[in-house]
Amino acid sequence: MSERGRTIRRRRLARELRQWRDRAGLTADEAAAALICGAGTISRMENGHSGDPYRVKGLFELYGAPPEFVADMIQIAKESRRRQSTVRKPYHDFVPKRLAEYYELEDEAESLSLLEGEFVPGLIETADYARALISAGEPAEDVDRLVDIRMERRHRLSGPDALRLRVLLGEAALYTQVGGPKVLRGQLKHLMRLACDSPNVEIRVLPFSAGSRPALGRNFTIMSFPDKDDPDVIFAESVSYFVLEDEIDEVAKFRVAYNRLWQIALNESRSVQLIDKAASEVT
Repeated sequence: MSERGRTIRRRRLARELRQWRDRAGLTADEAAAALICGAGTISRMENGHSGDPYRVKGLFELYGAPPEFVADMIQIAKESRRRQSTVRKPYHDFVPKRLAEYYELEDEAESLSLLEGEFVPGLIETADYARALISAGEPAEDVDRLVDIRMERRHRLSGPDALRLRVLLGEAALYTQVGGPKVLRGQLKHLMRLACDSPNVEIRVLPFSAGSRPALGRNFTIMSFPDKDDPDVIFAESVSYFVLEDEIDEVAKFRVAYNRLWQIALNESRSVQLIDKAASEVT
């Protein structure tokens, strides 16, 4: 199996563990007692942080899963363990685990829908803008490496397997002078080039005049994958946490909000005009 898709399969394993335990009517403590381990072990497995094949087998048999399904889950657990021990991308030992998992999912995604209110998101940043943004919150000795990681991620926007990207930007992002006027102006020009020259990238701006709207004050990303059996994943972050969510009902709420915002925002042509206006006003 190729490296692409393995993160999704690992998340499927975690999701199936949660769902089968619920169907069996067992608490995490009860499952842990039956498996002779701690409840923390069950929690880590259900969150995709670990997946010992023997424990995977024991849990699914406890939950009454059919043998062929158990065999499939054991194989996923074996693949995940082998991958974790042999495949290490540059960011694995440098960024928080949840963020590293997001980067893996981003590599596998077919499309991303981003909502960002105050600054330009990483996939469409210039190097100067990224450096200024990262320098504001990270130790000086880490900045170069983090900028390199962010620039490397941009490869997903080109080539035969290019990511389809929809971006909703709050108008505030066009005026927040990250790095000062010169850096911001360069970033805004880059946004216009992407919007006009990259058929896989759509950028819309939510103007200040939009007023109260769904998800006001929230920033998030919706990731979709080539295999339609793989559920969309929501990623949200703040100063202190990173959240990945793939529960169908929760994802659906985010999707409804995003689609509503997409309709409220300026269309692509008017958005480019507003970005150009902001670039001309930077002083």
